[in-house]
Amino acid sequence: MLDRFAAFLDSHAKILLTTHENPDGDGVGAAVALAAYLKEQGTEVRIVVTPSLPENLRFLDPQGWVEAFEPAGRHADLAQWPEAWLLVDASDPQRMGPLTPAFLATKAVRACLDHHLKDAPDGFHAEFTDSTASASAELVYDLVRPRVGGELPPVMVQALYAGLVSDTGNFRHSNSTPKVHHAAADLIAQGAHPARTFTALYQTATPAKLKLFGRAMGGLQLRGEGQFAYVAVSQEDLTACGATPEDLDDLVEEPRKLKGVEVAALFSETADGRAKVSLRSRERVDVNAVCREFGGGGHRLASGAKAAQSLPAFIAQVEAAVLAQLGRDIV
Repeated sequence: MLDRFAAFLDSHAKILLTTHENPDGDGVGAAVALAAYLKEQGTEVRIVVTPSLPENLRFLDPQGWVEAFEPAGRHADLAQWPEAWLLVDASDPQRMGPLTPAFLATKAVRACLDHHLKDAPDGFHAEFTDSTASASAELVYDLVRPRVGGELPPVMVQALYAGLVSDTGNFRHSNSTPKVHHAAADLIAQGAHPARTFTALYQTATPAKLKLFGRAMGGLQLRGEGQFAYVAVSQEDLTACGATPEDLDDLVEEPRKLKGVEVAALFSETADGRAKVSLRSRERVDVNAVCREFGGGGHRLASGAKAAQSLPAFIAQVEAAVLAQLGRDIV
């Protein structure tokens, strides 16, 4: 797959990199590292994210390469710019949110680079996926490491390491394979700083975020004899705390800390009125199977979905699906 991916990159002079809506450390880290590699090869490259680059990820973009999507401004003709448009860390165009219409309208070659589980990526001329990888940043590392040789550029080292940290939960999750630890060790030897990366990713909370966590946890719900725990956040909750959707990051991990919980969920409302869920499994339950019932997806132990319905109705449906999955997976 990586040989095909390298050939794809080499065959285009102008490449646009985007990731899923509300970008995370892996999506941004993989995109920035890939941009650094492409620039070294003489390729013209841009990175565009929506709605913006989160505060805790700005340290990954010291060069200011990442552009926040402005559909009515400088990105009105974005679809006309690239020869190739690569979606990083997702294999469903709908996960791009406001960028999706431009992506589907472009005459550029459309492709994806992803490590999430999906039957058959649709809407692309080429797809480069490997669900055995711990992160999209791992795929980029596997691509660039033998081709760059010697020392990697500092911006690439930091971006790749942060991507690995982000999608392995700081190497706590079950996808923390020996291979990804070897990659992390190599990046640390080249200058990645574990403590500073952890601080930047996870210890930059605002008072609004902490208030939101407290408000959400005050409404904690337990189901299935304590095996399923969830919290819900409405737009009203965000407003009351002075918080933004960005402040929801990592909230889903809080219910999973409870003893006996096998599945944790964060339910929330999007600005356009849809309901959203993020599911996390401790180890035994396939939450990807649950999210696929609602048109979503991700990993076996970490997945998400959205639906055009009210939050209470969506909670009831997902709750029933999770409890059914608990019954199937836990004997």
